[in-house]
Amino acid sequence: MNDEILSRYGYLVVDDDDFSCEVVSSVLGLLGCTRVQTATEPQAALNLARQHRPDFVLLDIYMPEADGWSMLEQMRRIAPQAAVVMVTGLGMQADFLKSMDQQADGFCIKPVSAEVMRKTLLGARQRRQSHAALR
Repeated sequence: MNDEILSRYGYLVVDDDDFSCEVVSSVLGLLGCTRVQTATEPQAALNLARQHRPDFVLLDIYMPEADGWSMLEQMRRIAPQAAVVMVTGLGMQADFLKSMDQQADGFCIKPVSAEVMRKTLLGARQRRQSHAALR
């Protein structure tokens, strides 16, 4: 299912759980994405974003040191070009609504299939580009 378009981009996966980082990275790998960085701590994630300027950031919502929404705010300052997708293991509608209110570009529920990830990433990229065009 290698996706030639998505394989061109850089990714940052932020999740406090190592296994979740591996799973999301593996799904990205199925899509042909090879430029994938992972971080399990907020400060490491911010440093990677500064260094690598990812095109996509996949942010876990519930982390002990900083929730995904506060990380989203910081990511917007560091990497405003990045399409940010909020990721959660809980499928609560309130999380989706808050993510969209906070200007996230996409939302998905773990575990996520490659096809759902592909659609989410393409939609998030389109939303980020539309948002940038309005500036």
